[in-house]
Amino acid sequence: MRVYPEALVNHLKQLKDAYLVFGDEHLLRFEALRDIKQAAQKHGFQEHHQFVTDNDMNWDQVFDCANAMSLFSNQQIISIEVTKTDKRITDALFELSQLNNPDTLLIVHGEKLSLQQMKAKWFVALSEQGLYIPTNHPEGKFFPQWMHKRLRAAGLTATQDVVNFMCRNFEGNLLACMQEIEKLALHFGQTKLSLQDVANNITGHTHFGVFQWLDTLFAGKVNRAQRMLQQLHEEGTDIVLLSGTLNNEVKKLLEYQYQLNQGQPFANIMKQARVWSSKQALINQALTRLPSRELEYIYQLCCQLELSIKTQYEQNSWPQLQMICLLFQGKTAQHYALSQPN
Repeated sequence: MRVYPEALVNHLKQLKDAYLVFGDEHLLRFEALRDIKQAAQKHGFQEHHQFVTDNDMNWDQVFDCANAMSLFSNQQIISIEVTKTDKRITDALFELSQLNNPDTLLIVHGEKLSLQQMKAKWFVALSEQGLYIPTNHPEGKFFPQWMHKRLRAAGLTATQDVVNFMCRNFEGNLLACMQEIEKLALHFGQTKLSLQDVANNITGHTHFGVFQWLDTLFAGKVNRAQRMLQQLHEEGTDIVLLSGTLNNEVKKLLEYQYQLNQGQPFANIMKQARVWSSKQALINQALTRLPSRELEYIYQLCCQLELSIKTQYEQNSWPQLQMICLLFQGKTAQHYALSQPN
């Protein structure tokens, strides 16, 4: 069963046998793990054994704990951080899912899993026994609502302008966001926050990853993508990484578009390519907005940009990458030449 972090507390009044906590947002994962452990302790689970799936993992010790009964020991929590999923690990996790020891509460957690990993036997078995809590960064349209709730929970009253300002400054870095909210609560207490108060008292911590930038491009939000690209530039992100990743993703889009033009159903194309369900909607938006001709042109520019970066060392290639971003708005936008005037 899938339960989102904001609803988890309501589901902890009666404990499940297992909890799966996976996602790319460290703050939400930390909070979910904390809430589960605290609820378990209230129900008598006093011992806590922690393991990490690295090369030193001692599975014999894990199973010894999992098989222990409360007649001779306390009820216990077994927490396993999954850092990789090879066959030995997945087989062991599946075996754990079959034990059904009422004196053991199993928590398996880690970074965001792929769609293929979530279809594995161990994941399916444990999610049927317990709860799966996806701890990913709130999607853009839900982020203001998340921010408003967090400010209110800290006793702060904020206008929509303040909420939007906080979202712009902390997208991609919720841990820093909570630290700043705590600081605002200490400083202003029950006073209604003004935009000027917030602007003068917080330190921006916006952080974007390469794939967040790509997702924004696929959604056609070119202005936001430009801001993200500027942030990546200021943080020292290697343009070779950005250009190469963009090139690969545009090539995939073009291949998908060709398959659509041949009459293949979109769902079949995504299944064959093993694309995550969360990514499919963005890809569909991009393919709807960008016909083959546009994608061919963008791909041509990406290839030229890669060549320029690797051969024209003295040339500043960031403006060229910014121009390519503009083409993702579609509407047969004006074509930009990559060559710069002498």
